[in-house]
Amino acid sequence: MSLGDDTHGAQGEARRLPRRQDDAARDIEQDFDRLFQYMRSRYFRNGEQTGGEPANFIYAYRPEQELEVRRRIPVLVSRLQGMDPVDAQDAAPAVLVIDLYELAIRIMKDDDVFDEAVEQEPDMHGEEPYAPAAGDQAGAYSGEQAGEPYAWPELQNDDFYRALAGMLGPDNDELKEHLEDRYRQAAENHEADMVFLTGIGQVYPYIRAHALLNRVQDVFPEHTPVVLFFPGDYEKTATTVSVMRLFGRLDGDNYYRAFSLNTAIMEGVRA
Repeated sequence: MSLGDDTHGAQGEARRLPRRQDDAARDIEQDFDRLFQYMRSRYFRNGEQTGGEPANFIYAYRPEQELEVRRRIPVLVSRLQGMDPVDAQDAAPAVLVIDLYELAIRIMKDDDVFDEAVEQEPDMHGEEPYAPAAGDQAGAYSGEQAGEPYAWPELQNDDFYRALAGMLGPDNDELKEHLEDRYRQAAENHEADMVFLTGIGQVYPYIRAHALLNRVQDVFPEHTPVVLFFPGDYEKTATTVSVMRLFGRLDGDNYYRAFSLNTAIMEGVRA
């Protein structure tokens, strides 16, 4: 193939790329329109038809759609809060949006450790070692080429991870207390008829989705709809156990109590 053909092929690929991006945007647009139609229903807003389970939901999306999802969430909130009431006894719902990344930063600042963590992070990961040269023992550097930098230490050996996971993880009450404070303040002002949790991908691995959802059950009333926006896969199995895979690649965490909004909105389309 000539250079001219290669150039033409590259130009053709460049022309096709926006089309794929447009398709992804259209998928998200359709999903968020369906989310609005589903969430505006009274039984969703009242946390009904959950079979006695907490009204916890997951909307899963492809990680590459993150920016589009972030752009769509405020629009969805605005549509819900501006919707027409169903009847004279009804009112448009108020939506509390909690960005987990911003919440994690707030926790660190409240504990006066944020600036120190930023300053000390490079040293807390340990020295940046290199894989051994060719001919040396390389068994401990699985997957790396000789002489090239390899990944940071395993999480359990990383001082920075252990410090933040100890502060933000499920065994510490700080995350739960901050969630409770945010909800209580919003509920007192009638601003928390439903809750959106965003930013879970940005706080991994310090806050894990399945551990967060277990905590959520102790924070929000069981009939208050709580929606986790999840960049990855959330799948139901034949045994009703659910598997979460963050970014669609990491090892799955079993979590069976949250309902899939992806399934719900598609069933609504087929109905």
